[in-house]
Amino acid sequence: MESIQNTLLDPVRLDAISKLKSTDLEIMEQQTKVIDAAKNLMKLADRARREGLLALEKMTETTASEFLRTLVLLVVDGNFPDIIAEIGTNTYWTKSPDGADAMVDYMYLRGMLAIQNGDNPRVLEGLLMSLMPDRLHQQYLAQMKVLQQEDDVEKLFSIHPAFQDTSLWDSIHDLEKMVNSLHNRCIQRVLREMDNRELAVCIYVLQQDTRKKILANLSTGLAHAIMEDVALCVSVSEKEVATSVSKTLNIIDSLLEAGEIVTQDHV
Repeated sequence: MESIQNTLLDPVRLDAISKLKSTDLEIMEQQTKVIDAAKNLMKLADRARREGLLALEKMTETTASEFLRTLVLLVVDGNFPDIIAEIGTNTYWTKSPDGADAMVDYMYLRGMLAIQNGDNPRVLEGLLMSLMPDRLHQQYLAQMKVLQQEDDVEKLFSIHPAFQDTSLWDSIHDLEKMVNSLHNRCIQRVLREMDNRELAVCIYVLQQDTRKKILANLSTGLAHAIMEDVALCVSVSEKEVATSVSKTLNIIDSLLEAGEIVTQDHV
């Protein structure tokens, strides 16, 4: 990093570290602020790496921090790092944040400069963790693992089949309507009758909203295992799809006839 940025950022870094040390980090809210700041930056870094800096502008729509939103837009607009550092440090000293908020603002400023510079995400993560007390590291890593799993599932949601058989699509649409007509407890009852392969095939051919509804009724571990199987369904035959969909519809019909499940219309 250029000396002018160091000159601007070093006092901010020392001030933020000093204020964080004086904060009662036994309070969950203070821990959450620091960890969430690191998670937000890692999500921005991942998006920038995959789609470019311009893609970050869309993410500002859901950003709670006005300071982070300002920094992201400065980066997206192509401002020089020295200008961003100066605006960021001026804002920091004007706001004069306290406690964990001071560290959060410094993390956002230093992190966005690293993202603009194209730093390796692992390097950025190491930098962010170095600004946290050791006792927060495990919490942060555990939460990042969950985020990665959720991201993997989201990527798998983009996988969709392209079958030619019109009658097969009619059956798939019938299954979607039926699933969406069931309450969660009824979906859970249906899932107990299905094996993992048939479930993966059915999820593969369903629309995203219906997929999410089914996955929400599975344990986290099983949901991720099923989605790994879904990723392998790209080579599934139309015959296997037809068989799995038909068997699932038959299971639902049988449970409806037995009165073990009901549609929302009949509750």
